[in-house]
Amino acid sequence: MSVNTLEWNDYRVVLAIHRSGGLAPAARILGVNHATVFRQVNGMEARLGARLFDRHRSGYGLTAVGEVALAAAEAMEVQALAAERRMAGGDLNLTGTIRVTAPDDMVQRLLLPMFADFRARYPKIELEVIVENRFLNLSRREADIALRPTAAAPEAMTGINIGPLAMTLYATAPLASRLAGGEALEDLPWIGWEDGAETLRFGGFYRSRGLQPVFAYRSNSLLAQVSAAEVGLGVAVLPCFAGDSSPGLQRLEPIDGAFTTNLWILTHPDLRRAARIKAFMDFMSAALRKKRALLAGA
Repeated sequence: MSVNTLEWNDYRVVLAIHRSGGLAPAARILGVNHATVFRQVNGMEARLGARLFDRHRSGYGLTAVGEVALAAAEAMEVQALAAERRMAGGDLNLTGTIRVTAPDDMVQRLLLPMFADFRARYPKIELEVIVENRFLNLSRREADIALRPTAAAPEAMTGINIGPLAMTLYATAPLASRLAGGEALEDLPWIGWEDGAETLRFGGFYRSRGLQPVFAYRSNSLLAQVSAAEVGLGVAVLPCFAGDSSPGLQRLEPIDGAFTTNLWILTHPDLRRAARIKAFMDFMSAALRKKRALLAGA
């Protein structure tokens, strides 16, 4: 018995089921229907004469044979993705699609006019924007380019450091007046991340001040937190480019440099020489550097 009896398409099925936990979500990943994946699994197991998956109420779990198939599938995927990146990186045409990922507040409050200007200059390049607050995997081609707040470029990524990205506390004038009138900061209503979505940076911001705020509103979207602060739902920790550009908000304290990070435009090294990728990164870095004072809260 050998997993060599499987084909690449079979290995893709193994990967999809393992990562999603079941047939239906795997079918969505693969762009086929549930019945097709069911038949593929049965066909693979028949050819191997062994089960790849144990069926549970909670989903599909790998057997020992399935673990062997998964290891082979992951190795094949790494090689296939590397080949795709190298081929894409050799594209000298200013055409095609660029998959860009960035946080929601950054897209809405900062990047959209720049995207419009880029499209005006390069009309044959299509932008596919993935609004996502978590880091996508550029090695797996989940995106081609990421605009992210991070202290340094992550390992295996390359990019352009735009400069400092600052944040501080913001609130509407009525809430700020309560603070000026002697009410403690901790006693004001607060806006924060939903449980489990808060980043270490935001959690550290509270702890550094010895605060245990009572949250009136929580969201897993920073853009939603900006909007909530604008209507007076509470005090929010916001990036300065969002807080300072909102006429209804004002700063409650100076910027704390300990919580300033950097804004990076990131891509995979295999893609950086592709004409459309280079054009986008050069264009966006020039546009964003014109906003460095806003980004740094100057």
